[in-house]
Amino acid sequence: MTLFEFNRRFPTEQDAIDFIISSKYKDGFYVCPKCGCIHNIYRSNIRTRNLYCNNCNNHFSALSGTIFENTHLDLRMWLYAINLVLVARKGISACQLQRELGMKSYVSAWKMLHKIREAISKEQFNEVFEAVVEIDETYVGGKPRKENKHDERETNEKHHKRGRGTAKTPIVGIKERNTGRVCAVVANRNEDGKQISGKQLFNILKKVCKDNTTVMTDQLSSYNILDKENEKQFIRLKVDHNVMYSLGNGIHTNGIESFWAIVKRGVYGVYHHISIKHMQAYMNEFCFRMNYREVDTAFNRLVSLMVA
Repeated sequence: MTLFEFNRRFPTEQDAIDFIISSKYKDGFYVCPKCGCIHNIYRSNIRTRNLYCNNCNNHFSALSGTIFENTHLDLRMWLYAINLVLVARKGISACQLQRELGMKSYVSAWKMLHKIREAISKEQFNEVFEAVVEIDETYVGGKPRKENKHDERETNEKHHKRGRGTAKTPIVGIKERNTGRVCAVVANRNEDGKQISGKQLFNILKKVCKDNTTVMTDQLSSYNILDKENEKQFIRLKVDHNVMYSLGNGIHTNGIESFWAIVKRGVYGVYHHISIKHMQAYMNEFCFRMNYREVDTAFNRLVSLMVA
C-alpha cells in the first residue's frame, strides 16, 4: 500500500495496536496465561497493549508469544516496515529501512528485518504444488576480486567460471505453472559432500509437490532420477538449453528462470552479499513477495504469521 493508504488505515498508534491484537485473536476470545480463563478478560484502558483477567486479577500482554512482545518501538513503525518489505519488489536493505524509519541504530533495523523474515519462514509448502511445475537451480555468490588472483597467468575461466563447479551456493527453485507460486531451497552439501544430487532434488520435489505432477527440467543429469519409476509418480519433460530454450507446447523452464532474474537483481543491487547462514531466510522473502503479489493480502498474511 502507498504511504497515503497506510496513513488512512493506521492514523494512530492505537489503530496499529487494535489491528495486531485483532489479528492474533481472530475469534475474539482471549486466554489468560495464568489461569486459562477465556471469560471475563478485558482490554486495559491505561496500557493499551495489555489485557486484564477479572478471574485471577492478572495483567498480561496481549502480544505475548509474538514477535512484538518485547519491542520498545511503536507498532505503527513495525507495520510500516512490513509494508516497505512487501512493496520493494527486489527487497529493502537494513540501511534503507533505517533511513525510512528514522532509526538511530543500523543493528535495530537489521534485527527488525530478520524478525520479519523469521515470520515469513513459517509459511509452509507441504505438497501444495500440482499439475505442472518447473524446476531449476541457480548459484549465488560474487565474482572474485582482481587482487585475489595470485597468478595472472591462470585463465579467466578458472576465476570467473559460472554456475556448476564453482564455490557459489546453489539454490533450487520450483514454480507452479497454474498459480505462479514459487518455492526456493538452499541446497547445502549432503553427508557425502555432494550438491544438487538426484536424491537431493527428488526430496525437494517430494516435499512440495503432489503425486503425478509433471516436472519441467533442463538437461542436468541429476534430474535423470525422475526418468525412473518413483513413489510420487512424477513425469519429467526436459529441454536442452544448448539447443533452444523452449521445445514448444509449453516445454520450458522460463518461468522459474524469470524468478531467478528478480532474485539476482535483489542480491546484486540491494543486498550485495548474503551469508550462507541467512540465505534461506532471504529466499523465503523473495518467494513470499512472488506468491502474494497483492500487497494488501500479503500484508494481512504476514501480520498473521508474525502473531502466530
